Formats: sequence, C-alpha cells, structure tokens
Amino acid sequence: MQGQKKSSEGSSADWLLNEITALGEAFGEALTAERQVIYVRALADIPKDRLRCAMQTAISELKWFPKVAALRELAGVSTGEHTDGRPGPEEAWARMPKGERMEDDTVVWCEEERAAYGACRSLLLEGDQIGARMAFKERYEREVAEARSQSRPARWIVSAGYDIEHRLAALASAVGEKRIGVDYALNFIPEPRRNDFALILPPATSKGLLIGKSQSMPDLPGLPGLLAKMQMQDLLPDEVKPEPQPYAENKELTSEDRRRRLEELKTQMELIKHSRNGTGSDVA
Repeated sequence: MQGQKKSSEGSSADWLLNEITALGEAFGEALTAERQVIYVRALADIPKDRLRCAMQTAISELKWFPKVAALRELAGVSTGEHTDGRPGPEEAWARMPKGERMEDDTVVWCEEERAAYGACRSLLLEGDQIGARMAFKERYEREVAEARSQSRPARWIVSAGYDIEHRLAALASAVGEKRIGVDYALNFIPEPRRNDFALILPPATSKGLLIGKSQSMPDLPGLPGLLAKMQMQDLLPDEVKPEPQPYAENKELTSEDRRRRLEELKTQMELIKHSRNGTGSDVA
C-alpha cells in the first residue's frame, strides 16, 4: 500500500511539473529546477481540474508569468477560502458565459455571481474581456463579503440557456455537486429529454427517473424478446411470470440447456394463448 501511495504522489508531482513547464513556455519564461520545485510544492494540494482551469485562465488573461499566489487565487483556493459553497472570484469568473452566443449557456450560479455578472455583461457584449473581469470580481467580492457578514447561506439559481445539450450537462453537474436537487433541475428539462438527463446522473441520484424502456436494455429477438416486452408492460399472466434469477456470467449453452429452454418457452407461450382465450392452462 505504501508503494502504491508513493507511486500516486510521484505521478501527481510529475503531472504538475509538466504543467508548470508548459505554462512557462507559454509565457516565454525559462524556469530553473529550483523554481519548478517551489511551484510544485506550493500547488500540490490543489485538485488537478482547478489547476488546469487556473493555468488556462492565466494564459488567456495575464500578461506575465503568474506567481504562486496568483495561481492559487485563479484556482479559487487562496488563503482564507471559505467553505460556504461559494466559489472564489477567479473560479466564479471562469464559470460565466463569455462567448458570442452567451444566451445558449446554462449556468447554475449563486445570487452573488448573478449580481456580479449583471454588472459586467454590457462590457462582455462590447468585447472588453479585461474590463468585464475586473468589474465582475469587484462586484462579486463585495456581494460575497456582505452575504458572509450577514451569515447568509449560498442560494443557487438556474439560468437556463437555449442549448439543450449544454443545459443537461450543466444541470447534471450541479446536481452531482449538490448545489441543486433533482426535482428543481427537472423544471428546466423538457419531458422528452428526461431519460437522457437521468442517464448522465450518478446511479444513486437517477433511481426512479427513467420513463418507459431503459436505453441500456437491449432488444431481444424471437420468443425471449416478446416475453420480455410483455413483462415490461405487465401483460404476462401470473403463472408464467419468471422467477428472479441470480446473475450469471455469459457462457456457452450446452445442447441440453438449449433444449430445456426451448421447452420452457413453448410451455409459456401455450399458457399465454390459453389465458388470452379465457381458458385455463389445463383445458384439453
């Protein structure tokens, strides 16, 4: 176990070292081995997805190679980070719609993010990304500070965009992060797409959401398929409903197994015919 842990730690450090080196190349910054070690040690506690987002933001928005403190701030894990669920200012900014078709994106944001986005949206529409970012951060930090001074918990709101695929993904992510509940999310999903939404949720969360035939159930040919469909529609008579069978790995059937199953299927079909004709299974 200790060997596995050391291997995992080494892998993470190697990944981070490669990312820091690539970041230096993007800024034309030659990093000494000592400086690389300093950055790796100082950033090792940050999840990979946050670091990746922080470095992408640095490349697109900063003019100089960022210091450790700047990268931690961009990753939303700067010193004094609160645990009330509200993201740090840089993480919040990274989540905001900024493209040419901003109305297509679905966002699940807290009230403070929504207010800050309202303060910078006009600048985004004018194409002023730098000014928009500054306006957003200033308003967001002020809103969050006020909310925390009043001990207000984070309240999450859905802003539904027109792109339905993006909406499904954003809502599923917010449900997985426990920012919103499934019932609230379903208010923004058209009925025909609810199965698609259920299929991208964690299994424990999607339980009971699938409507009709599951997309993961294969179509069975012949008599087995007919019986399976009748069972799903609750059309099988009680006397021919199969008993639950324990799971077994797929294996090749012997000729005796095939003969026995064929006889069972024939018997079930005869029972179904008698049931539909209103006669009992013992009628001659």
